[in-house]
Amino acid sequence: MKNLSFENLLRDAENLMLNENDSYLQSYNEFINYFDNIDIIEKHNLIIGSHFVYGWMPTIIHLDIKEIEKVLDYLNKAKSGSLLTENQLDIIKKCINNSIVGTSKLLHFINPEVYAIWDSRIFRYLTGKKSSYGIDKSKAYVNYLNALTEIQKHNDYQILHNKVQKNFKYEISSMRAIELLMFETDRQRNSNK
Repeated sequence: MKNLSFENLLRDAENLMLNENDSYLQSYNEFINYFDNIDIIEKHNLIIGSHFVYGWMPTIIHLDIKEIEKVLDYLNKAKSGSLLTENQLDIIKKCINNSIVGTSKLLHFINPEVYAIWDSRIFRYLTGKKSSYGIDKSKAYVNYLNALTEIQKHNDYQILHNKVQKNFKYEISSMRAIELLMFETDRQRNSNK
């Protein structure tokens, strides 16, 4: 994650421009609200949530619900604020298309304060690599979450957050602010690629 530094993020926040008509941005708060209104995540919510998460992805979802009880237990732990282990993430990943990217999106909507979205644009921003080799490792995702937590501890973090927040009519979490900044910066840098 050679490119992840508070200074790089703050510089990129200066140039952040969002299109409020982007369906990606419009659907975001609806997905957050869906899980906010659920006390206990059940199979029904997993199926619906996984499918709307995959609406943001170019692949079709295939759910493997062999370990549904564990998956639901871990999702409810995530909802209550627990940071899941690599092994727990691997079990959810296996259920959701065997994808840590899909898993990260679902976890983010379940608990946006603890979990950030992880995808190829974020990976490219962080590593500078064109290839996404290694993106689907739970360990890489855990390292990413830990790195974002460290960014949030920076003395001037609130300045960065405010630069991103000003683009929204609703409150966004710190995890979302950092992730969105990296995503949009990569999208703008690579729009012709």
